[in-house]
Amino acid sequence: MGAGMAMIGGGILWSTQVPVHGHFLTSLAGPFFVVGVGTAFAFIPVSIAALAGVAERESGLASGLINTSEQLGGAIGIAVASTIAATHASILLRQGVAPAAALTSGFQLAFWACGAIGLAAVPVTYLLVRRNELATAVARTSQQPQPAPADV
Repeated sequence: MGAGMAMIGGGILWSTQVPVHGHFLTSLAGPFFVVGVGTAFAFIPVSIAALAGVAERESGLASGLINTSEQLGGAIGIAVASTIAATHASILLRQGVAPAAALTSGFQLAFWACGAIGLAAVPVTYLLVRRNELATAVARTSQQPQPAPADV
């Protein structure tokens, strides 16, 4: 999980280097790939950790709560990032900076903020996820008897 968050934060920080007249393949493909791989390494362990130890009858509720919190977190993150980008770009436009340069600079500042948040999540994962509790929950669920397959 920590490695995934580091990849997300690093990929976003890499995106801050995009020039005004950059191209997708040379400027964005690399950061997008790193962030995409990091997302898989971050979100899947979050789901596993969040559902570990949840009773089977409550697993649907727990899964729904995880999904809802991820969706709300993403919406809040986009709102914060777009506010940073738009505010910075509008300030630069009022100062006479060219529109493309102002917009790029606004996105770069938003990416700095998002990258810092992503990297700040790395130590938080090590503080909040307790390996012994996760191992105990996984062991408990793997020892439960499995139902016999139904006859067809």
